[in-house]
Amino acid sequence: MTPVPLRRQILVVDDDPNVCAALHAALADGYVVHSASTGAEALTILQGQAIAVILLDAFLTREHGLDLVPRIRKHCAAPVLLITGHSSEELAIRALNAQVNGYLKKPFDVAALRTAVRQLLDGSPPDPADRVRTWLEAHCGKPLRLAALAGQFGLSDRHLRRLFRAAYGQTPQHYLVECRMQRARSLLRDTSLSIKRIAAEVGYPTLLGFRRAFRRRFGMPPAACRADGRK
Repeated sequence: MTPVPLRRQILVVDDDPNVCAALHAALADGYVVHSASTGAEALTILQGQAIAVILLDAFLTREHGLDLVPRIRKHCAAPVLLITGHSSEELAIRALNAQVNGYLKKPFDVAALRTAVRQLLDGSPPDPADRVRTWLEAHCGKPLRLAALAGQFGLSDRHLRRLFRAAYGQTPQHYLVECRMQRARSLLRDTSLSIKRIAAEVGYPTLLGFRRAFRRRFGMPPAACRADGRK
């Protein structure tokens, strides 16, 4: 009888039960998935299990996820995939300095999650379209020049558009707009920043242009979104 291969073990470090449940549902058919809501729980699991990949939330309630990485490295050499709902250039820089192995934005796409985990496990180089996607999410407040972005990743702008559309069903420009809108909605609901400041934060130099783009995406002006999110 052929032995059943052992499934690799994944550790999810996130204090949101809904996110843990979603990640478990997305990966449980191929992996053994453990969950921890704090750094202390994560380290306890790492001491007792042979973890192959760690999915780490960037912002835990009592601690910053990236602050855990040096402690994790003392117990386990498994690659770390950072997951976050609040991307920013500062976070991208911190993640780079912490030497995490990947970056995934909430809400995550199941196919993208599975691909990211598989790439970390087999050590294959990151897909160019995925690298561009990660860059766009981390730098959504900056103006986009497609030719310059493509050159940064060693591609022509035409090749980049083709790869990106094949992977995500849209152009990098459209994906950038979506990142900006999702970031803007999060800032409207979770911060007290002025709408003008939020417009600038997500790459719109004029308030009018931001309002038009926001209404086109969500069917309401930014002020209405803020009021609705605080009910």
